[in-house]
Amino acid sequence: MTTGRLVFKNLSRNKMRLTLTVLSIALPMFVFTVTRSLVDGIERFFDESDSNMRVAVHQKLTYTTSLPLRIRDEIESMAPEGYITAVCRTSWFGGRIPNAQATFPSMAVDRDTFHIMYPEYGMTEADVEAFQKERRGAVVGPELANRMNWAVGDQLTLVGGLPPFPEMDFVIAAIPKDLDSPWFYFGLDYYNEVWERETGSSRGVNNFWLKCSSPAAREWALSAIDKRFENTEYETRTEMESTFISSFIRSGGDWVGLAWTIGRLIVVVAAMVAFNTMSMAFRERTREIAVMRALGFPSGRITRMVLFEGLLLGLIGGLIGVGPMFAATAGQPLSLPMGLEIQIAVGTATMAMGVSVLCGLLAALVPSLQAARLAIAPALRKVA
Repeated sequence: MTTGRLVFKNLSRNKMRLTLTVLSIALPMFVFTVTRSLVDGIERFFDESDSNMRVAVHQKLTYTTSLPLRIRDEIESMAPEGYITAVCRTSWFGGRIPNAQATFPSMAVDRDTFHIMYPEYGMTEADVEAFQKERRGAVVGPELANRMNWAVGDQLTLVGGLPPFPEMDFVIAAIPKDLDSPWFYFGLDYYNEVWERETGSSRGVNNFWLKCSSPAAREWALSAIDKRFENTEYETRTEMESTFISSFIRSGGDWVGLAWTIGRLIVVVAAMVAFNTMSMAFRERTREIAVMRALGFPSGRITRMVLFEGLLLGLIGGLIGVGPMFAATAGQPLSLPMGLEIQIAVGTATMAMGVSVLCGLLAALVPSLQAARLAIAPALRKVA
């Protein structure tokens, strides 16, 4: 009988245990693959954001404290000619539909520079014109529009998420096809007008976004702006877009690092479960292996047989855990909030398969060594 046939017989003798063992490897490999791909997607997102040449200027100590509207003019006047392509002010609104549970991120922006700051949103000339002409105009992502069943021209009312919770009316001016995050943008001038009417003071700005013309211009912005406002009432911090987003994400905890740590720990658990299963199978087959040794099977062949069982278990578990997700994202990445995407790269899938096979081999290593060192006579006495 060939080694392959023996391995198949051994694996299939307890189908329930085989199924549970394969799943105990497949599920951790699925989590490992997704978490590794999430980390890769975030790193790719940061790399792409740096290529956009955008920097953020905000209050030095916190994201929530507002800065005066006039700082835009000061930044534009101090910049060397040609360094700054556009400055776009943003203020958080946090609106919600009255008497409804639906929530989504909403932000007031400068109408005149919004499309320049974010050309990747794919706003057409008609979209830009509609947004700038309509005082109550709003720009929303297709995902949000589909979820809320909105179309261009629809009117709606939102209540602000910050005191005094102003109620504002909007008209959907544009739904850019490439705005792949569920954001709701509207005019900062309209927001400030309503805020002043409600409170008697200006709303202010949370962030000034600058689009730089070159890496040299970006380096100038990162150093010169903070020096300009140093030791003033409105000290600033200027950061690259990737740094700003990373800090914002980590303000709620390093969940990305936590997810990747959990993914690696789960792999260790999978190896331990597989090892326990292989050890149980070996103990059940002690007499059988003793008979095989007595019949002349060399210890090396038995060792290879046990190792091959572990390798096959890891391979099957890896294929089940990695294969479907790899195939599902091969043509179209899986979209996540904030413009993130998950796509299982060939390198990630290969790494996951390698880890899966390694788990199977490590789980079979000790049983295979035990099989090779099995004392034939004591084991045969158990048979008798």
